[in-house]
Amino acid sequence: MRIRDPRDRQAWDEFSDLYRPVVCRMARHRGMQPADADDLAQQVLLAISRAIEGFTPDHGQAKFRTWLKTIARRAIINALSRSAPDLAIGGSDVLDLLNQQPAADEQTQTLLLQYRREIFLVAASQIREEFRGETWQAFWSSVVLGQDVQQVAESLNRSPGSVYTARSRVMKRLKDKVQELDLRREHDEP
Repeated sequence: MRIRDPRDRQAWDEFSDLYRPVVCRMARHRGMQPADADDLAQQVLLAISRAIEGFTPDHGQAKFRTWLKTIARRAIINALSRSAPDLAIGGSDVLDLLNQQPAADEQTQTLLLQYRREIFLVAASQIREEFRGETWQAFWSSVVLGQDVQQVAESLNRSPGSVYTARSRVMKRLKDKVQELDLRREHDEP
C-alpha cells in the first residue's frame, strides 16, 4: 500500500531493491542482454508506478506478485517482439523466440523463486552486522557456499561444533528476518 504514495521514497527504494533484480533475472532468463534487462526493469517499475493506484486486490484472486509478473511478462514479450537490430524482422526467428516463453505456471514459479532469492539477500544484508565476522563466515561458507563443515572449521581455526552453532544462530535470525520482511511485504501489498 505504501508504494501508492509516490512521495514515499523509502517504500519505493525497498520495492525497487526487492523486485528490480527479479524482473532483470526474468528478462535475462528469456534471453535479453544485461543492459536491455535493466532498461526493461526500469520500464516495469515505471509502469507499476503509473498503474498502482488502479490495482485492487481481490483476496480470492490474484495477488500483487501475480499482477507484477503479468506486467513484467508483457513487457518482456513486447521487448522481444520489437524489431531490434540483432533480431530477424517478422520471420520465424521472432515466433520461435516467443514460443520459447515458459507456461504461465512456470513463470509464476520463476517469479516466486526470484522473489525468495531477493528476500534472502535483503534479509542477509540487514542482519549481517549483528554477528561477529567468524560467525558470519562460518554460516556463509558452510550454508550458502556449501563448503564442508570440517573444511570451514579448519579455515577459521574453530571446531566443527562451533561452526554448527554459528550456522544455527545465523539461520534462526535469518529465518525470523525473512518472515518479518515477507509478512511486511504481504501486508504492504496493495
